[in-house]
Amino acid sequence: MQQIVLETPYRFVPPTRGRIWPAVLAGVVGPYLRRNSGVHSCEVRGAENVRASIDAGCGIICPGNHSRPCDPMACGWLTRAVHHPFFCMASWHTFMGSKVDRFLIRRCGAYSIYREGTDHTSLNFTVDALVSAERPIMIFAEGAITRVNDRIAPLLEGTTLIARMAARRGAKQNPPRPIVVHPVVYKYLFEGDLERVVAPVLDRLESLLQLPQQEGPALPRVRRLEDALLARFERQYLGGPQRAEGGAVVGDRPSRLVEHIVAPLEAEWNLTPAPGRGDFVRIQALRSRILPDIVAGNVRGEELARRRRQLADLYSAQIINTHPRHSLEGEQPPERIIEAVERIEEDLTDKITPLGPRHLVIEAGHAIEVGPERQRGAEDPLTRLIHERLTQLLQGIERPNFS
Repeated sequence: MQQIVLETPYRFVPPTRGRIWPAVLAGVVGPYLRRNSGVHSCEVRGAENVRASIDAGCGIICPGNHSRPCDPMACGWLTRAVHHPFFCMASWHTFMGSKVDRFLIRRCGAYSIYREGTDHTSLNFTVDALVSAERPIMIFAEGAITRVNDRIAPLLEGTTLIARMAARRGAKQNPPRPIVVHPVVYKYLFEGDLERVVAPVLDRLESLLQLPQQEGPALPRVRRLEDALLARFERQYLGGPQRAEGGAVVGDRPSRLVEHIVAPLEAEWNLTPAPGRGDFVRIQALRSRILPDIVAGNVRGEELARRRRQLADLYSAQIINTHPRHSLEGEQPPERIIEAVERIEEDLTDKITPLGPRHLVIEAGHAIEVGPERQRGAEDPLTRLIHERLTQLLQGIERPNFS
């Protein structure tokens, strides 16, 4: 289990300001990602859109999808293309790694956000940076790594909240400071020999799940691994392996598992899920209720152990939620097969084997001007518009023929 929820009191981690370190690190992003993530090349599209907003003096917020852990580092390529450093909002737990990682991530322009509670310091820093137009701010608006390269998950409302707050303050400046949103997508395209690259990893995963070694194409082997991994969770939470509707391998099984874990906890903690906001939002809301007393030292003994079990169950629900429904039915592109392999490997080992070579396309969309007031309703229309624009950008990146 990765340590994504910390029981220590939160302290805001600011970025390192200045232009020297972002420029230096942007220059080494290529070798770093080639070695650690299997990303061998990158194409940046739409950099001129962001550059035009910088030149116009706008405060810029760039909500992006988050399919892979290396997305923040890959932003270095966008920095080089735009010729301007970025700030990047990152979950607090990412700053708890090695001293080298902490040193580098801050100098890339990253700063912390506490997702298990209201982080006024991070919120104020972000709004101040937008109103002063110090740097564009990259926010991974899905809230967590999705492992899905071809669709956008439901977005957290925080991006829109920040943009509206900055727009209200910007409107009071003399002259007024316009605030704009530039949606940014990251899409990784596999260029190599799929069967050769994934075979050693599949051998190891079959051994970990105590499955007989299986020769042949990757896709049926991945389906069998997905089935075995979900069956392991189903034995833990439902008493035994389940069947999907219509004879599918995955189907509705992840949805049923997540609901079985999350719904009773919502009932206990008096939470009502917001319609259409996605399971990750539900999981985060529960963590925000369960964790504060642990951090404050207000619970001990059996109650502390019970809450820790609940947090562990929510971590399982978050893992299960990344298994896309029906994603492995029928013929599949190599990217989706590799995503499944990485997802299974991370679930079993907390590590990922770099599978490449991959070509990354980063595309920044046109500016969306942000007004200070939102319309009344369950969802801010700006959130819906950002989701639509991200989806359009992602779907517009077609897979070229690398053969």
